[in-house]
Amino acid sequence: MTTESQGKIQRAHRLLLGSNATDAAGRSLVDITVDLVFVGTLGATAMHMGLLNMLSSLAFVIASLPAGHLVDKYSALRVLRIGQGAKFALLICLALLAFTGTLSISLGMLLCTLLGICNVFSETSQTTAVPQLIEEDPAHRASSISKLIARLSAADQTMTVVIPAVAGTGFTLLGAPAMLGLAAGLALLGLLLALRVRSYRQQLGAGPGDAAPKQKAKVLSGLQYLAKHRTLMAITLAVALANFGLAIGSAVEAIFIIKDLGFGELGYGLLASVGGAGGLVGAALAGRISGAYSPAKLLVFTGSAQALLAGCVLLAAFTTEAISLILLIVQALGWGVAALMFNIASSSWVVDIVPEELLGRVLSARRLFTFGAVPLGGLLGGWLGSSFGTTAGLIGWVCATSLAVLCFLLMRSSATR
Repeated sequence: MTTESQGKIQRAHRLLLGSNATDAAGRSLVDITVDLVFVGTLGATAMHMGLLNMLSSLAFVIASLPAGHLVDKYSALRVLRIGQGAKFALLICLALLAFTGTLSISLGMLLCTLLGICNVFSETSQTTAVPQLIEEDPAHRASSISKLIARLSAADQTMTVVIPAVAGTGFTLLGAPAMLGLAAGLALLGLLLALRVRSYRQQLGAGPGDAAPKQKAKVLSGLQYLAKHRTLMAITLAVALANFGLAIGSAVEAIFIIKDLGFGELGYGLLASVGGAGGLVGAALAGRISGAYSPAKLLVFTGSAQALLAGCVLLAAFTTEAISLILLIVQALGWGVAALMFNIASSSWVVDIVPEELLGRVLSARRLFTFGAVPLGGLLGGWLGSSFGTTAGLIGWVCATSLAVLCFLLMRSSATR
């Protein structure tokens, strides 16, 4: 490959990373601002906030399969641009309603649900676009895919830590309309950057399309392919069980730290900050680690690390206050690294082994299981905590994350026979 071609590929990578980072920043800013508007300005109740969260999760379930179908049919970069354009328009509407004082809870829920659907299309198309920006060299393709996905994940993680830290202050000083306007500006910048991204084939002069010629796309092809591919099923089940376990733990963790251990709201907030720092460490190391190990080894290692870290929280229930604090700090710091690398390993492996013409639908099919496990885990965690105490919920967290690694190893072993 010539130096000029390499330069064009790197430029496409930077543009996609820039678009992804600004999109993630805007998304985080909207999430914080909407919560503050609903609670502080509109007087939303706990029921309203629960309904808002449910609608956001429902958007992923409803839009996943259609998003994958359209990405595969019309190309990832094209759908990415359309999704970000729609997101910009919705944010402008939200900012104008907030500015004129005509925003209501029901209207806000509608716009946030539509924004959630746009996020599904953006996230699906961003990941699906990765192989289109990679040179077709079998010797380096897998590692190149892994590194680019690691950089995209690192940008997401960085924004979800940095933006919430300044959003509350910005809301207090500037107000909701200004913050939503800023989010719209970030969405517009993400769109402009996405418009300049060119696929590897376009750089070779392969034609005006963003990807290879498309075969006839069927909405359920992703589910069918996933069901037949044992390695993909193993990866998907591992991620779903890990998410399931985290949702169980999240349902009782705050109560456990604040009330059972007696560290209070301040202690819980400080531990959350440590977790954010761990995420930033993971983001800084993501590119190096993902390029040094195969996705299979990385998935097993980081999945096992998550099980051990969940065990640290459980162990904190049976030790002294000082040791409990040390265990929780270790867990908070380590979880940000392990969870990020676990997701990078699974995503890069899927992108590498799935045919490009099916990638969008397969990624969407996986989300039905990996995201669908979250509300189920939350319900189970709440039931365990209410019926048997928070320790039971923590045990469920450890069991689910351990089962994720065990099931992956068993299914992976049978798939290679």
